[in-house]
Amino acid sequence: MPFAVELALDPDAAAAVRDTWQALARAGIDYMATCGARPHVSLGIWEEMDVPAAADALRAFARAMAPLPVTFERVARFPGGVVYLAPRFDARLVAVQARLHAALTDGRGGWPHYQPGVWIPHCTMAMDYPPRLEAVAGTIAESTRLPLQARLGEIGIVQFRPVRTRFTHPLGGPATPSG
Repeated sequence: MPFAVELALDPDAAAAVRDTWQALARAGIDYMATCGARPHVSLGIWEEMDVPAAADALRAFARAMAPLPVTFERVARFPGGVVYLAPRFDARLVAVQARLHAALTDGRGGWPHYQPGVWIPHCTMAMDYPPRLEAVAGTIAESTRLPLQARLGEIGIVQFRPVRTRFTHPLGGPATPSG
């Protein structure tokens, strides 16, 4: 099962995303609402990860990083049926993602589209739905009130599928162990 390193949205922004996830679920597009994920921006995904070593690296990384404000300004799509909120370009977020990849040398098999210089920052709204629901997914995601101001204030490691939080740490704060 792969591992992702994510930055979680603050509670208010996360609530707005979850509201849209619930609207999508009512339309039969329920993966994000039911998978156990938190609203987030993934910084990288690896097929294998030494979680204790990565958690140690992320503790130091998080202590040195202040929470990061982002503004989600539009709905976009990746090929293959993924609808997402796209943040306004922010060089700080791009730099954080590149630093994270440099810090996590224990992760192997990094997914190519999450590599620095290729990665597209996003907050997934809908995925794993049949092609016949593509227009519905886009329309419902576009009902999210934009621009959506968010604060990325916690870093974490999740293992998926199913989604299981393995580690979280507030940016600039003490660690929170996870099951």
